[in-house]
Amino acid sequence: MRPTPSLVTAAVSLVLLSTLSACGPDSGDDAKALPSAKTLKEAQEFIAKAGLPCTSMTTDEGAHGTPAEGFLGTTDDYDSPQEKREAAAWKIGEAGFCGDTRAKAGGWIVYLPKDMKAFQQNYRKTALAADKEYGDKYSDLRTGRFLIGADFVVNPTNSLRTSGLLETGLLIENCDPDLKVPTGYRKQDASAAGCVLTDYIPS
Repeated sequence: MRPTPSLVTAAVSLVLLSTLSACGPDSGDDAKALPSAKTLKEAQEFIAKAGLPCTSMTTDEGAHGTPAEGFLGTTDDYDSPQEKREAAAWKIGEAGFCGDTRAKAGGWIVYLPKDMKAFQQNYRKTALAADKEYGDKYSDLRTGRFLIGADFVVNPTNSLRTSGLLETGLLIENCDPDLKVPTGYRKQDASAAGCVLTDYIPS
């Protein structure tokens, strides 16, 4: 039996409604897909393609050129239960480093979170706490700290502004409640409530 026009119209309306519902509300002013790197090797290649000296990736925190503070999310037998809980809150699956902290270009710590939302939420929590305790001088709340991809995170040892990665599509997680992103910069919702992803760095 051939469907009547009213049935066809109803079916089309249902499909359109389902599509719009699946899309959900607009996730920001300029929501776009973020770059993806599912392995440390892929992240190393992504950074190197930006013309940066990231020729090899190490998972050894004590390797030549790695930052003295080490990686987030790692613990040892000397850490207290509280320190181990704080490390676990980052939900990091793997961490690696390329570059050289002592070189002019610096280096890049790469994290592959097991739970990106938990990672971003924990950054918000720690950034707000540091800002409350230490103020702007020792807090990165105003500028952000991490460059966020779809499934990986980069923490440059140099400043975000000179990291060489702002043109690659990675965005900075910024959780400053007073942040105002000027026209012309990207801004979209972060996974953590109260934060945005942007390529804007306040001066």
